[in-house]
Amino acid sequence: MRNPVYLFFGLIPLFILWFCTSSPGAKEKGEISLASTKNSANENHIAVLELFTSQGCSSCPSADRLVATYSGRKNVAVLSFHVDYWDRLGWKDPYSNHDFTKRQYRYASLLNSSVFTPQLVIDGVSQMVGSDAGRIERALGKDDRSGITSSIAIQSSRVADGKVVINYSISAECADCVLNLALVEKNTVTNIKAGENNGATLTGTNVVRSFKVLNGIVRGENRTNITVPTGIENTNLAVVLYLQQANQRKIVAVTQGEVVTASAIAKSSRAVCCGR
Repeated sequence: MRNPVYLFFGLIPLFILWFCTSSPGAKEKGEISLASTKNSANENHIAVLELFTSQGCSSCPSADRLVATYSGRKNVAVLSFHVDYWDRLGWKDPYSNHDFTKRQYRYASLLNSSVFTPQLVIDGVSQMVGSDAGRIERALGKDDRSGITSSIAIQSSRVADGKVVINYSISAECADCVLNLALVEKNTVTNIKAGENNGATLTGTNVVRSFKVLNGIVRGENRTNITVPTGIENTNLAVVLYLQQANQRKIVAVTQGEVVTASAIAKSSRAVCCGR
């Protein structure tokens, strides 16, 4: 019979191999995780910048570039909504959506403003030219979150049957709120072949590809889903969820998360485990 001491030491390499190739809570194939940021009334507030833009507008690329500089800030969520009323003027924007045009018109009505591109709406309550850096900074500096207690956070997400399924939680009641869910393509590059920007190569940041509005907000744990357009890599996706007052349009809570593939999570777990 083999000595128990030798048997014990002989099993150690097997134990290390098992531990380093297995990760707690391993995710099924195709599942993604969203590293989210939760906001509260007084700290970690995320300002939402909704840019209404178009690849057919010669004034828009400067705003696209400016808004892109805000995407790296942890307290800002950038959303680029491509409208469709420029599509008839020589170049059809592949990211344009008539629903985004309608959203811009609703803002114009509520904010008593005209409709133009590039137009930026911050937190649903102020609007300006999207390339006006000074005015954007002043608007962000005046942001007031006093009296707001709602918060939202993403727990997990997975891709299933062409949709992103998201588990999230809401704290505090917001009876007059809707939940906006935006699926964005983090980076886009388009070679323009007609229209005002003919010959240019335009880049986009957090271009909204799918968008839905949910009524009947429920406090606690929730689940929803949103369609993933074909031809987009999961690694180039992110999700932004934000609570917004239905009538006054003020945004009261935001969470956003980058998409991380299951393989990346497993690789990271093994690297941490084995000290690499």
